[in-house]
Amino acid sequence: MVGRAEIDGENVNKKSNYMDRPFWQKAAGASRQYLHISCDKDTGMAPEYAEFDGTPKKLFRDFQFYSDAYRVAMNIGLDAAWFNKDASLGEIVDRLQVFFSENTTFGQYKAYTIKGEPFDEPAMHSVAIIATNAAGSLAARGKYRLQWVRDFWELPLRKGERRYYDNCLYFFCLLMLAGEYNMYI
Repeated sequence: MVGRAEIDGENVNKKSNYMDRPFWQKAAGASRQYLHISCDKDTGMAPEYAEFDGTPKKLFRDFQFYSDAYRVAMNIGLDAAWFNKDASLGEIVDRLQVFFSENTTFGQYKAYTIKGEPFDEPAMHSVAIIATNAAGSLAARGKYRLQWVRDFWELPLRKGERRYYDNCLYFFCLLMLAGEYNMYI
């Protein structure tokens, strides 16, 4: 790729500031550790907002696993595809895929606590849940990982209200799964 170099075993943009690399590597490592303390040990669900100790934080509503939390599986998948520094993060995605595969009807999701307790409110972005769980398959090793990718492949784009968020995540996850998501740092 034009404008890229190999530094410390990783491809990086030649224009990036080499002096910043130690900070960003430390931040990435801390982020990986944080996922282990903030994601539920049984469901793999991450809180939408959390305290520094990983405890879910309620800001706007009682829901914990909600729209912004869906992206965690996608981010774990991308991190595995690009860096593969912590293979155990894939276990979080495995638990998340098991939860949705064994406890829900495909595409019919609710708002949840991170323990998987449903609220009587549908998830606003079911396409995003499917897309991000599929992208998480880049890190997953469980029995549902390929099914999530197949289901995503057959999933149409969302139409009507709330399509922007769903379809942005759909597109980002499609790029990841196709190996076409490029890093520019």
